[in-house]
Amino acid sequence: MALEWREFVKQEFIRTDNDFTKKLPINSINLSTYGLISEATTFVPVRLQDEVHIRPLPGGLSELRKDLQKSPRPGGGFSVDNALQTLTQFADEWEKSIKENKKWERMVELAENEGKILAGKEYEERTKEEGSSFLSSLRNIFKF
Repeated sequence: MALEWREFVKQEFIRTDNDFTKKLPINSINLSTYGLISEATTFVPVRLQDEVHIRPLPGGLSELRKDLQKSPRPGGGFSVDNALQTLTQFADEWEKSIKENKKWERMVELAENEGKILAGKEYEERTKEEGSSFLSSLRNIFKF
């Protein structure tokens, strides 16, 4: 079985996630909510203006927010915009870590070979799709 791009950069993901949660952006979202949002988010390589970047697919953030608001668990009051901004900041830091470890070119090559790089327009369309439920979002749990 061929090495997947996500597996290739898994160490950088884990390290970045650990560092990022220690310094969550002020006025973003709380740590427990970030954990749920991060687990319900798939990160994908996206070609934007001839460059590849890692970006979050928000999937069901709106539905997750509604589900959390109905539950006794705290954190349901997060802003979807703030969540997306925080997830994008995480993706930028993960990308930086991959590049610092000189794995970026190989990761992009693996993603291209797998057909996993989204075109910018396709990414925009998929980020507008907010119709999935919390349970659908959780199908991607532990995917990064």
